[in-house]
Amino acid sequence: MARIQFPAGFTWGAASASYQVEGSPLADGAGPSNWHEFSHRRGKVRDGSSGDLACDHYHRYREDAALVRRVGLGAYRLSVGWARIFPEKGRRNQAGLDFYSRLVDSLLAEGIEPWVTLCHLEEPLWLAREGGFTRRDSAERLAELGEIVFRTLGDRVSRWITVNEPTIHAVSGYFLGEFPPGRRLSFRGLFHCLHHLLLAHSRLCECWASVLGRGSIGCAHHAVWMTPADPARPRDVAAASFMDAVANRTVLDLLFRGTYPQEAISRVGRFFPRGFEDDMARMRAPGTYLGINYYTRIRYRWSPLIPFSHAAEVQPAGVPRSAMWEISPQGMGAALRRLREEYGNPPIVITENGFPLPESGGRDPLDDPERIAYLTDHLAEVGTAIQQGSDCRGYFHWSLMDNFEWNKGLTMRFGLLRTDFQTQERLWKKSAHWFREVATRNSVETGPVAAAG
Repeated sequence: MARIQFPAGFTWGAASASYQVEGSPLADGAGPSNWHEFSHRRGKVRDGSSGDLACDHYHRYREDAALVRRVGLGAYRLSVGWARIFPEKGRRNQAGLDFYSRLVDSLLAEGIEPWVTLCHLEEPLWLAREGGFTRRDSAERLAELGEIVFRTLGDRVSRWITVNEPTIHAVSGYFLGEFPPGRRLSFRGLFHCLHHLLLAHSRLCECWASVLGRGSIGCAHHAVWMTPADPARPRDVAAASFMDAVANRTVLDLLFRGTYPQEAISRVGRFFPRGFEDDMARMRAPGTYLGINYYTRIRYRWSPLIPFSHAAEVQPAGVPRSAMWEISPQGMGAALRRLREEYGNPPIVITENGFPLPESGGRDPLDDPERIAYLTDHLAEVGTAIQQGSDCRGYFHWSLMDNFEWNKGLTMRFGLLRTDFQTQERLWKKSAHWFREVATRNSVETGPVAAAG
């Protein structure tokens, strides 16, 4: 076994999101969100569940803050429920702001640094019914939320995330139909939504600089390692390159260079909002750091039957997989190396990384060696990348506890802590004990790390 030591001051944390953990979505004057409406549609969530109760974090936030400390973590990533704060267009709900103020105070009382996300795959229903982020004025509505939250929490919160996973928000909502509004194959909806989410990120950075201008702020990008099914086949290489341009470089090129990749625009530029080019200079807004959410690799082969991308996903036999994705820790290292070599080595925080493990009969739900193995391999990639010069400053595990995992409902468990959704008891999995030791030692013990290909 080898030990990889992380730098002094490295941030260890766990993450969550409002609709996934809070429950009580309409409490104390809150309005419905798009996920509240979507999860109550028949057939949209695998097990028919919703976020109506979730982890009951709305009532149990104090004990959950204490759990973060007991797991040995110094930071907790949360998101604000937009519809709690603006239940109707233009109407602010003080009770919603008060809840997040109490939550922040509880974390600080436990010695935990709060990292606050402003838009985490969730919109108020009133905004969704106006067209959501397919409309340009959605960016201004999110900036209004940001200003209120900066002014309310900014005396105690220094770490901010503007938008979580803009590509997932857009693709899952307007192409796959798995997230609200549930539309499929809407290229126009996808790229309008993506552009306006990135525009909203830039507006939030401007607002933060005006209102606070201290601490740190960044976007959380969903990084997927895209590789050709056959690296020796030029068409497979081209298919994977195009998918990488759409899924990764549309975000990275825009944030760091103020452009979209020509490879993407040449094929799908017609689906972006009219006049999007006029926004580009303003949208070069890297913030003070970049958040990276990493889970998997996707392999592509060229296919003439797929419109625009000509890329078909393939899943080779014998490749290790979790319940949702291929397991490929090398992609974590590849993402960090790309940022170091191609984008000027910006400060990075891993804002999400985790392992889905559904429960099965006859198995101890607290025994999760697969999660420990997955995290060990991914943390080894992070530590090695730091040794090679990457400026990575923190790691947030997704998630602190089992929660409502979007369209997978309560069936897909990512938590270090097991949530009993009947009693709301939180129990420590073996991975929680292991992660506590990692964070306490500020190091991970691992075998040899394979090089990324």
